[in-house]
Amino acid sequence: MADLPWTWLAIRASGVTAWGLLSAVMIWGLLLRTRLIPALAPRSLVSMHRWLSALALAFLFAHAGLLLIDPVVRFTPLEILVPGIAPWQPVAVGCGILAMWAMLPTSILGRWRIIRGPRAGTWFRISHRIAFIAWPLATAHFVLAGSDATVDWIIGSVIAVTTVLGFLVLVRGLSGSRPSLTRRAVPQTV
Repeated sequence: MADLPWTWLAIRASGVTAWGLLSAVMIWGLLLRTRLIPALAPRSLVSMHRWLSALALAFLFAHAGLLLIDPVVRFTPLEILVPGIAPWQPVAVGCGILAMWAMLPTSILGRWRIIRGPRAGTWFRISHRIAFIAWPLATAHFVLAGSDATVDWIIGSVIAVTTVLGFLVLVRGLSGSRPSLTRRAVPQTV
C-alpha cells in the first residue's frame, strides 16, 4: 500500500463516502415520506435529509476533483462531465456521471424552493423523481468501477442498503400519495 498514490486512496474514500451518504439521503427521504418513524419531528427529518444531501454532493465533488489530479488514470473535465467518453471503464464511469446529473437538479431546486417557497414545488417533485435513478446508477458505478467491490463489507453494505431501500420504496408505493410534511396548509377561500 505504500506505493499507492495518495490520490487513489482519497478517490476510493471519497467515492465510498459519497455512496454511503447518497444511500442515507434516500433512506431519510423515504422515511420522511412514509412517516414510518412518527416519533421524529418532520422538521428534523427534513433538516437531516438536506444536510446529508449537501454532504453527499460535497464528497461527490471531492471524488470528481481528485480524479482530475490523479497521476495514474488521467481524466479531463469533459470526461468527468460527459458519460461514455472516459478512457477507463467508460460504462462504469458513465453510470457515475449519470448519477451525478440525476442528483444535481434536486439539490439546486431544493435550495431554490427554500428561497421561493411552495410555488417551486412542481419542479421540485419532478426533480425528486429523477433523483430516484441516482442511487441505482451510483451503485452500479460503485460495484463496476470500485476496486473494493468484492470486499465482504462492501457486498454486505450494498445488500443491506438495497434491502432497506426496497422495503421503504414498497411501503412508499403502498402508502399512496400523501401531502408533504414541509408544505404549509393553504387556507381555502370560499
